[in-house]
Amino acid sequence: MVDKDITKRPLHGIKVLEIATILAIPSCAVHLSDMGAEVVKVESLTGDPHRYGIGPILPNESKGFTVINRGKRSIALDLGKQEAAEIIEKLVKQSDVVLLSLKLADLQKFGLRYEDLREWNSSLIYLEHAPYGPKGPFSQEGGYDVVAAGMSGLASILARDINGVPSDLTPAVADWATGLASALAVVTALLHRNTTGEGQKVSTSLLQTSLILAGNQIHWFAATDPPAWERVVQELAEGQAKGAGFDEQRSVFKRITNPGSGPETNTYFRNYRASDNFFAVGALSVALQAKFCEVLDVVDPRTPDFDMNRSEDYDTLVQFTRRCEDIVRSRSADFWISKLRQAGVPCGPFNFPHEVFDEEQIVENDFVVNLEHSKLGEYKTYGTAVKMEKTPVFPTISSPGLGEHTAQILGELGYSLDHIDQLIRDEVVTQAE
Repeated sequence: MVDKDITKRPLHGIKVLEIATILAIPSCAVHLSDMGAEVVKVESLTGDPHRYGIGPILPNESKGFTVINRGKRSIALDLGKQEAAEIIEKLVKQSDVVLLSLKLADLQKFGLRYEDLREWNSSLIYLEHAPYGPKGPFSQEGGYDVVAAGMSGLASILARDINGVPSDLTPAVADWATGLASALAVVTALLHRNTTGEGQKVSTSLLQTSLILAGNQIHWFAATDPPAWERVVQELAEGQAKGAGFDEQRSVFKRITNPGSGPETNTYFRNYRASDNFFAVGALSVALQAKFCEVLDVVDPRTPDFDMNRSEDYDTLVQFTRRCEDIVRSRSADFWISKLRQAGVPCGPFNFPHEVFDEEQIVENDFVVNLEHSKLGEYKTYGTAVKMEKTPVFPTISSPGLGEHTAQILGELGYSLDHIDQLIRDEVVTQAE
């Protein structure tokens, strides 16, 4: 049972100001909120665009926005107005952390660069998210996961082929991973501040995160790779000239740089189709592969002189993989999962989204949680990224309505009710009904 005393959470007392939209940095703020930070989300008068994105469920709110903005309060204001700039200054002065995902030009336009905010709060932790990095030809542009995944090569590994064209990556893995990386950066900077008293600027990037996610697939070694890459360049150029589709182009790189890595020869680390459902197997070591073969009553054809570059050896492994597939399809997924687990082979069920919330392993570990939305009632969503024994981590409140807490936050900053009403009439801020 998780201790629900909010004062014991590790970031209790830390104030975070989020001036960000869509996914990567708002997801960072969720992690900080789960750890106890008080998060104020600054939105434009029309709101974070994610409010109008995937799965609309209310005016000004979508399912996508709801699950990525829990644990926050919302203040909506027009950053272009002087009175709004004064509100931001007051908020920055009382904050420990500011999270920003604006374009570099907009940071300068609205006076939100680190150099500006440091004048108001020298101990501030300032996280700047430059999607493609602060230098280079794309440095001034707003960023999206799909662009970073394409530029980094991550999409060339994970995308599906749709009519010869690579798909986008769903979910937006670079966005989500950047949120985690950003939370790590903030917590590390807070630790440094606790030791030295110094604030600092920290930076994260969708492009860098995408490269890290592809780290065990995208690399280059001078001792082995130049000849293979020369062949890749040549054959890709030939394929592109002939109008080859995405899968055909991707197979060129795999065939040359990692022979035998295609699905037709992947026996031990994959999803299988049983008679009734799919299930996953992860047998990477030789010992685990031997156990897998024992359960299926098959013999791995690879001998000490086996060479995937020889066509006859390659074909032999293809036939072996197909035989394993045929055997697996003769019985149910539960049958094979039981047999393989008894033998010590890592495996497990393959769930679609509607099955996740009933998966015993997930439920028993509180990997999903129930939250209460002020207008929608109960909903289920992902749990916290970490569990901590002495300083419990847990979400508290659902996502805010657009400007739901504007008056409350302004009151805490010392604004009178009359002044707040005037700011609303002047369209400097907006307050949800």
